[in-house]
Amino acid sequence: MNKVKRRKLNLNMKFQKGAVVCAKSPIECKGCRDIGQCEEMDLFYYTYSKKDISECIKNDERRR
Repeated sequence: MNKVKRRKLNLNMKFQKGAVVCAKSPIECKGCRDIGQCEEMDLFYYTYSKKDISECIKNDERRR
């Protein structure tokens, strides 16, 4: 069985009323004037192949 690797993603996220308004890489936020309102977060996610994603979508469509 293939072991799926977990990847790390560093983002600056801005929230308003409990919703994400902006989420960018810190490199993309260099000229942003609202940088003081952002929270820097480390997010982790699992990568999947296109085949796995297609299989997931196909199975989801069958249930509807």
